[in-house]
Amino acid sequence: MFRALVYILISLLLLTFIRSVIGLIMKAMGELMGTSAPPSSGPQPKAAPQGGELKLDPVCGTYIPEATATTMKVRGETIYFCSAACRDKYKA
Repeated sequence: MFRALVYILISLLLLTFIRSVIGLIMKAMGELMGTSAPPSSGPQPKAAPQGGELKLDPVCGTYIPEATATTMKVRGETIYFCSAACRDKYKA
């Protein structure tokens, strides 16, 4: 019984070690491939507000939070856009 517990403990430690080594290798590969963003010393963008109703952009079909959407009034109805570029496409 004691031997089985020791084997289980050694197996868990070995799996944890292998997982951390694989994680380090994957992180290094990501940096070599240029997929990870370099740390920025500039100001960080504000996070989008959590929650709220999602609105559909009629141009590109993206769902965006109502609080962060670009809006335009058409015949008394508010239309929500993900960006000013989509709003301008809609105007044209």
